[in-house]
Amino acid sequence: MNSVATFTNLYQRHFGELRAFILRRVGCRELAAELTNETFIRILDYKSPDPILNQRAFLYRVAGNLAIDHHRSHREQTECFDDLGEIEQPVTDLHDPARVLCARQSLERLRLAIEALPPQCRRAFILFKFEGRAHAEIATEFGVTKNAVEKLLIRALVQLRKQMA
Repeated sequence: MNSVATFTNLYQRHFGELRAFILRRVGCRELAAELTNETFIRILDYKSPDPILNQRAFLYRVAGNLAIDHHRSHREQTECFDDLGEIEQPVTDLHDPARVLCARQSLERLRLAIEALPPQCRRAFILFKFEGRAHAEIATEFGVTKNAVEKLLIRALVQLRKQMA
């Protein structure tokens, strides 16, 4: 994207309709909100020498692809594990000290990244991701609109992605 103003304008114009589009495909409000946020994050990260000629169409393409990817990964996980007998279920790597250490280090990096978020972003992120609260509930608690909560969550996700990269 060329500028923050362009991105903000695109976000404000299309967030609601894009979330509704994804909701029709995935059937879950929270997942739709998450995939919508991911769509805008991907747009922010998009780097190409060619300009996006039809931004709305590009948004819908990215969102549709994310919904398809979600369905594929969910279907593959379900089919894969359900089709295996009990004896064939995958073994976890809990006994591999290197994997355990790597996982602990990743969790610590994530914890530090979450702590580094601005207070209101951090609180909204924790309520949404860890406590499973809906955007409307968070908005009521904060005394703001749902759109304000969605912007807080996008800001949190963008900052976390940068710090975890």
